[in-house]
Amino acid sequence: MSRLHMHKTIITTALTLFTWSNSYSQDGQVTIEQDPLVEQLLQKRKQLLKTGELKNYYSIQVISGDINTARKTLTNCKTKFTDYKSDIVYQTPHYKVWIGKYRNRLEADAALLQITKEYPGAFVFEPENKKITTKKPSN
Repeated sequence: MSRLHMHKTIITTALTLFTWSNSYSQDGQVTIEQDPLVEQLLQKRKQLLKTGELKNYYSIQVISGDINTARKTLTNCKTKFTDYKSDIVYQTPHYKVWIGKYRNRLEADAALLQITKEYPGAFVFEPENKKITTKKPSN
């Protein structure tokens, strides 16, 4: 057998085997059985992440003072900064107006650039990771 004929035979055999192995590949179906509680836990986690109770976040403090000043400031913030959620938070002995819950410092700093135009004393901070009571101003 000539050397050229042997190379052709090897190449032909290899190509035939390659084509044959691909044409007989199996299609499979995987079924995953999941405990229904897993879905409930995932929903609860999503809710906790959204409210900021599960992770650290950044916020912007606009003012700290008495309840009347906080109410006026909150009303102004909700009018001027509609893209951000504003709340009054009571931390003894002051009422504070916080704007936003930002995932990282970069997002908070970007919002701060807009907010300091109206409130030059505003600053970014990272609240303690615990449940904080927000006060809804009663009119």
